[in-house]
This record gives sequence, C-alpha cells and structure tokens, in this order.
Amino acid sequence: MLAACRKPATVPPAPEPAQPPLAEAPLPPSGAAQFEIGPIDAERSADGSAWLVTSSVRNTGTRASRDLKVWVDGLDESGMRLARIEVVPAPQEIPPGAAASFVARLPGDPAIRTFHVEAIGR
Repeated sequence: MLAACRKPATVPPAPEPAQPPLAEAPLPPSGAAQFEIGPIDAERSADGSAWLVTSSVRNTGTRASRDLKVWVDGLDESGMRLARIEVVPAPQEIPPGAAASFVARLPGDPAIRTFHVEAIGR
C-alpha cells in the first residue's frame, strides 16, 4: 500500500482594501434661528370690534426655525399693556433668510394706541 502526503498549497492572504483618501469638508454653522419682526400694519375691523395686526417674522439665523410663537400686545399711550394674544405664524419651519406671516386679532379697545410684537422659537 502506498500512501502519499501532500501539503496544501499556500494561499497568500488577501490584500487589505485600500483606505479612501482623507478629505476635509467644512461643517455647516452650528448656530440657531434668530428672529426679526417685519413692518407692523394695524387696522380696525369694519365694525370696530377688533384690531387686526399683520406682520411677519424673518429668520436671520443660521438654522431653520421650529416651535415659533409670537405675542402681540396692544398698548395705551403710556405703554401699558391693555391686550395680549399669542399667535402661531405659518409656516412654522422658516429656513434662514425666509419669513412667515401672521395676523393677530386683538379687542377693538379705543385706548389701544400702539402695538408691541415679540417672537420666540428654536
């Protein structure tokens, strides 16, 4: 009986895949949304029962906005608040540089002389 041993052929290890070249890319700014109120236009309703306050909110920041709320105050001639309402502008997500508009309806109190608008969001 004849027996023969044969060594298995040596297979070289597979080459490691080439690593992609390193590249740098600038990251987008990690700022926040910031808001600027546009011109405020106020007029009384036809029947005098309400003030209609129209304006806009511009995002002057570096990120799109969300959870945006606006408060509109009706002030008397000494600056005392006589009325306040919260409104939600549309659209809620405002890209940097874009704006959303709103209309606020306050009571038609004849003592209201001016308006103050604040916006807050993320």
